[in-house]
Amino acid sequence: MRKKYLDFLLVLIILFMAVLNWGDLTKSQEDGETIEEAIARLIAVHNADEESHLAEGQSLESHKASEVIDHLAGSVIEDKIGDQEVSNEKFKFNQFKLESYFESIDAWTSGVGGTASLTEGLASLLLSTGTTINSWLRLNGEAWTEGDAVDYLKNPRFITIARTMSVTDQEIYLIAGSWDLDGFGFYIEDGTLYAIHIKDGTEYKTDISSGITVTDWHRYKAIYTSGSKIEFYVDDVLKTTHSTNLPEDGADSADELNFFSYRIQNTATSNKRLILKYCVLQQDT
Repeated sequence: MRKKYLDFLLVLIILFMAVLNWGDLTKSQEDGETIEEAIARLIAVHNADEESHLAEGQSLESHKASEVIDHLAGSVIEDKIGDQEVSNEKFKFNQFKLESYFESIDAWTSGVGGTASLTEGLASLLLSTGTTINSWLRLNGEAWTEGDAVDYLKNPRFITIARTMSVTDQEIYLIAGSWDLDGFGFYIEDGTLYAIHIKDGTEYKTDISSGITVTDWHRYKAIYTSGSKIEFYVDDVLKTTHSTNLPEDGADSADELNFFSYRIQNTATSNKRLILKYCVLQQDT
């Protein structure tokens, strides 16, 4: 009878233990810490250990040694690189870059019609029409020979900083390439700003003047992705994109002579002025 009672009690104990949550079981009769508590404690100790995963063959050691690191594109910022730590050997020179603050225009060419004039300043350039109607002035940054300037097959990027002095009776071109043959950039008519590209002398324009006052300084940027599109930015804000009839398909685009073309003309008997502060053209080599 006693044996049957003990067997029955044993069965009850086994059934009782079976319905317990595994994580709530204690480690032993001498240690009341539950399994879940023990796991949480050990994980916390692991996380606080500065030497975790640093041994040979472990994850952080392998991560540091790998040529391909799992940082997202653009996620490594300049505070991760110490001052004067990047050597010239680490740079890849695969870009041509022509940059000017208009400190000198000796290598530029210009043309004048009517009473227009050009005035040099320190890191600025003033283009004026004078007061005779339909007076004009053009300024070109040219290569030695055709085909050595803007290359539409090499992803050219154009940036210029400029402002006008009025918003009426004026036509202004800020262009990479040529304003009258093949090029891309910006066009101002009176106070309206346009994104523009030119192919074989035909202009393709988009009004992007909303929120833009042309008498203020602006960074005008146009990014040409060969075979695809031209993106137009003002102060780093994308305003529009052109993707058809691109200059690279033009009959004379391979013979481009100009890096830059600037032009201003008045359409009334008043002096119109354009101030240039900076320009840059960058493209693949």
